[in-house]
Amino acid sequence: MSSMTEVKESKVSLGDISVNFLQQMNLTSHKINGDMEPILAKYNVSISQLSAHNGRLSIPKYMRMGFDLIQQTQRNDLGLLMGENVCFQHYGMLGFAAMSAVDISTMAQVLAQYESLLSQNVRGHSTFTPVNNTKVTAQEPTLSFYSIAPYNLYNYFVVDSVLASWFTLLTSRAKHLTQPATIVKTVHIEYPEPNNSERYQHFFQCPVIFNSTFNGLVLNSQHIDTPLPDACMSSYLQAQQLCQNELNLLQQNQDWQSKVIEKVSHNLVGNMPDINQVAALLGTSAWTLRRRLYKENTNYQSIMDKTRQGLALSYVRDTLLSFSEISYLLGFATPAAFYKAFRRWTQNTPKNYRQTFINKRE
Repeated sequence: MSSMTEVKESKVSLGDISVNFLQQMNLTSHKINGDMEPILAKYNVSISQLSAHNGRLSIPKYMRMGFDLIQQTQRNDLGLLMGENVCFQHYGMLGFAAMSAVDISTMAQVLAQYESLLSQNVRGHSTFTPVNNTKVTAQEPTLSFYSIAPYNLYNYFVVDSVLASWFTLLTSRAKHLTQPATIVKTVHIEYPEPNNSERYQHFFQCPVIFNSTFNGLVLNSQHIDTPLPDACMSSYLQAQQLCQNELNLLQQNQDWQSKVIEKVSHNLVGNMPDINQVAALLGTSAWTLRRRLYKENTNYQSIMDKTRQGLALSYVRDTLLSFSEISYLLGFATPAAFYKAFRRWTQNTPKNYRQTFINKRE
C-alpha cells in the first residue's frame, strides 16, 4: 500500500508532506555516506513511485525515517545538513516562484503563503509577518514555521531542516544584492539548546535563540525590500499564478466537513472551540454552517468528536508525547477526561494502544 493511499484513508491525521522533502533527505544521505535503502524498505516507501504520482507521505512516517537516518549516520545535525543541500527544485513550482521573486520580502511571503502545496500540518501553518503589517512598530519582519510541540528526537530535525532550508534559499538570493547585507538577523528555535549548539551558530552565522516562543527567521527590514538584480517579474507572475491556481483547486475541493476539521484542529489546544468560533474563522455564520453540514449529512458535534478521536489515535500511535500533553492538545479539561474518551473510542488504554504499535514496528 502506498503512503499516498495511507494518508487519504485517514480523515484526520497529523498531516503530510511532499515526496520532494524525502528526495532532499536522500540527497543529504548520499553526501554523508548514509544508506536510505533499508530505511525506505522498512517503511514500504518508494521515492520513484511517489514522485511519479506527485505523492505525499505522512508527517509521522517522515519523522521516523529521519530519526532512523540519524541513528544510522550518528549525525544529530541532519536537519542542518538537509538545509545545506536544499535547492529550489525541492520546492516545486513554489520554488520557482521564490527563485524569481522581485525581493526577499516577496520570496518569504511566497514560502509561507503556498506552503500547503508541499506540506500540511493539521495543527498550524507557516506565516510571514512584514514589519508594515505588525501592530508593534519595532518588530522586525519574521518568517515563522509551525511545528508540533513538545519536542523529541523525532522532530528536532524537522524544525532544523525547515529553518536551515529557508535560510539557504533566502541567502542564496540575497548574495545578488549590490550591497551585500545580513538578511537574517536572528534565528529562533522553540526547543531547548542542544549539546551541539555551536553547530547552529556556525551554520546560520547570526544569533540563534533557543527556548524561544516560536520557530522562525527574523529578517533585516532595511534590506528585504531591495530589488534583486536576478529577479524575473514575468516568470514570477507566471509561477505565482500557477501556485495560486493549485491552491484554489485544493480549497475548492474541500467539503465543509473538511474545512471544519481543519479549523477545529488548529484551535483545539487547551480549548474546545464552539461552532460560533469556527464559523467566524470560516467567514460565515453558525446558522449557515449548520445548514451546510446538514446537507453533507453531518453536524458540528459529530465532527468535533471525530476530529478529537482521529487526532488522539495519531498522537498516541505516531508520537512520543505524554498522555497529559495529548489531553491538553485535544482541549480536554483534565487527563482523566481524555483517558475516559480514549477507552470509549478504542476499548483500550492509551498506554496499551501505543505499546501495540511499538511492538509492531519492532
